[in-house]
Amino acid sequence: MSKANLFFSVCMAGFIIFGSEVAYAQRSPLQQPAATENPQQSWGGFEEWTTAVAFAPDGKSLAVGTYEKLEIVDLAEEGKRRSIDLNTGFVHALAYAPDGKLIAAGSYQSVTVIDSATGESRVFKGQRGYVLGVAFSPDGQWLATAAEDESVRIWSVADGAERLTFSEHRLPATSIAVSPDGTLVASTDGDAEQPRKKGTASIWDATTGEVRSTLNGHARGINGIVFSPDGKQVVTGGTDETVRVWETSTGKPLKMLEGHSRPVNALAFSPDGKMLATAGGGRFKGKNNILLWDTATWKILKTIEAHDARVTDVAFSPDGTQIVTTSYDKSVRLWKVPGSRQ
Repeated sequence: MSKANLFFSVCMAGFIIFGSEVAYAQRSPLQQPAATENPQQSWGGFEEWTTAVAFAPDGKSLAVGTYEKLEIVDLAEEGKRRSIDLNTGFVHALAYAPDGKLIAAGSYQSVTVIDSATGESRVFKGQRGYVLGVAFSPDGQWLATAAEDESVRIWSVADGAERLTFSEHRLPATSIAVSPDGTLVASTDGDAEQPRKKGTASIWDATTGEVRSTLNGHARGINGIVFSPDGKQVVTGGTDETVRVWETSTGKPLKMLEGHSRPVNALAFSPDGKMLATAGGGRFKGKNNILLWDTATWKILKTIEAHDARVTDVAFSPDGTQIVTTSYDKSVRLWKVPGSRQ
């Protein structure tokens, strides 16, 4: 999955900067109105914010990131959970390897690669600050990561060796995606401490690091990026509350989508590419929603007031019949996709 996400910066003085406002650090979200849509399933009881989520490739379980740990939710066993302690702060990004055998978790100054069956793990270190984006190559041989130190790196999954460092960003790197054929990487930047600075996205060669296109258009930081399943388009979501569609081969802007009234924190394409889900939300009441877009017309199919606080991540199930969301309201929710027979 492509999550990712410009959440917050924790300062030594003990406060968090959201946008242009400063709020003292707190583990619980602000009071929000109740969500208006009924999910198919909902899991609460998490001690902290749920900050990232990924479906296993077989669709039978979820990986959920929260503070200091990863939780595996077994969908076949009525949501039975298994915890894996990481002790590296909030997990801001998650991705399953294509074969489902490994999970990559991006957190504070590290990427942890976890065996999904045994829970055994290896830690890749080298980036500073939080790792905000992770993505496996289609063959599962390498892993791309984006971090607050403005760097994007490619690692060998087998031995953790660093293959490539991409250093073109001038703001914290906030999200990352790999093209379906594995030849391109797309990455974004933005700064929670300087929210009025414009973010950019880059599409670059996964082997050489050569920049193919630089995408300019968002008025503020960019929080997420995804490739379409056919690889012909990339889509970005930003703090400026817009979603933008770009042509992969040229970097040409194709469409600006408006509908959110809070920052867009994450995006996901359906497996068949016919729908796009965008997750929004901020520190203010309401509008913590999911928008589902028809990619043929780029019109909104459905709006779901999904959570009682900021929606942090979104992912489609492998069969495209469900989406899953995480939030500052400390829950995970599963939703039926409109028109699906599931």
